[in-house]
Amino acid sequence: MDNNHKSTMKSISKLISQSSQSFFSAFLDDSKDKQSKNKEREEILKKLQVASAQKSLVVLQLKEVPTSQKFETVSGWIVSKKIGDSIMLRLQEDSQQIRMITVEHIKKVSTLTKNDKRLIK
Repeated sequence: MDNNHKSTMKSISKLISQSSQSFFSAFLDDSKDKQSKNKEREEILKKLQVASAQKSLVVLQLKEVPTSQKFETVSGWIVSKKIGDSIMLRLQEDSQQIRMITVEHIKKVSTLTKNDKRLIK
């Protein structure tokens, strides 16, 4: 019985040790994911700010669209000079229509400057 008790205690301590290690690992991975997402967001904001300053045509690939498609593509010109959590886009198909798009929904940004230098990132 004494060996059985020691065996049980070893199993419990091993389980606790593995649980805490996996919890700590998940915590660190979560921090890396947040850093990665923040870096991605900053890059998108920078591209949008440059496109706005250059008055470039912007093509945006949006994610998390409620329709059955996996993504949506819109194109147009950024109306506002300052880029925040969302942008105002004057659509290329209908220049009278303006669409507000949150930066969180932008998956990819491509621009076409007035000098026809195509920048895809």
